[in-house]
Amino acid sequence: MPELFSFIKPSLITMLETSIHLFPGIEKSTALYFDPLLNGVFCKGIINRNIQTIQDFTLTDHALVANLRKRKFQFQWMRADQLPFETIQLGQKQLNIFDETENIVLALAFENSHDQQADLLFLYLSKNMSSFGISNSTNTLSTSEKAIIGAMAYNIFKIQWKNNHRDSETLIAINQQIKKLHDENDQLKNEIELLKDNFQQRFIEICQEHLQKLSSQYQISFELDKSAIHKINGFVGTMEQLKTSLAQAVQLAINMNYGNNYTTIVLKEWNIKFDDSTHIVNKSLLPTIQQRYQKTYLLLEKLENAARVVTNNNERLTSENVGSACPIPISAPAISDALKNHHKKVISLLTEFPEMWPTIRNEFRPIKNLLNNQQAV
Repeated sequence: MPELFSFIKPSLITMLETSIHLFPGIEKSTALYFDPLLNGVFCKGIINRNIQTIQDFTLTDHALVANLRKRKFQFQWMRADQLPFETIQLGQKQLNIFDETENIVLALAFENSHDQQADLLFLYLSKNMSSFGISNSTNTLSTSEKAIIGAMAYNIFKIQWKNNHRDSETLIAINQQIKKLHDENDQLKNEIELLKDNFQQRFIEICQEHLQKLSSQYQISFELDKSAIHKINGFVGTMEQLKTSLAQAVQLAINMNYGNNYTTIVLKEWNIKFDDSTHIVNKSLLPTIQQRYQKTYLLLEKLENAARVVTNNNERLTSENVGSACPIPISAPAISDALKNHHKKVISLLTEFPEMWPTIRNEFRPIKNLLNNQQAV
């Protein structure tokens, strides 16, 4: 079952959990540390080697705590009476976690990067060699032995400290990259949805432009009601097929209104009939086509919208100006690279939808060059 990474906790807590297993004779250990998430100094300890439950303590002598955390050392052997501050176990009676004066305390210090003070780990050992599994030994630890033990314990926990921070920074970097990818994916989805909406709107505009031509031809004003627009939005096929369907709908509507005095005919859903066989065949290919071409659609839409902004501002339709007018500005070389990478799909879309993207198709030189080169081939 998934669990939290060990470095999700404050480093001193994971070190506290490890400390009780460092030497056989360590009966208890205590951690004094600054937690940046809670913005405070805390004290926790394991006071029973057999139970190994971490207990919370409330610090009372804040001046001494501050003084201890200011000291600059890697490790130091201290007497219990040098640590006279008392703590109160939450929900329990008052107690002194440094009350075993017969023990010597090994203090290990590690700089906290958040407040540049020392986080301290206190290990309680016996005065003799029994802490190291030699149960019958009554020899008192010598100064040199203490130095070796201190250096060894410090280096062991320093490795854990560094590993925690390294793994923490690695996970933060990974999570930031994942978040960036999620944000980019969400942005792309939003742009694709906007693209679909714009495409459908352009699709209807093209249909209405064709209806205006038919209106001029028959001297009758033709309009689309909501049901007809909804049906057209679901159309799958080529523009020529749609134009044919609209022409047939107009002729059907004229025939059905023969003898009536009218100047305007509103086309409804039932007036428009599509070729069922063509519609079904193309519909089966739609998901593949959309997935394959959606980025190219998005590129052409961006360039077309930016080109319209440039022309509306009476500026020259250069790659620099078009790139600057994009919602997220892009450079002229970036436009060239994008068109180079998408050139086959760009040509395919421009050929498939001759009424789409008129500004860049007719006036934007990079697109015109693509089309001219294609025709030359």
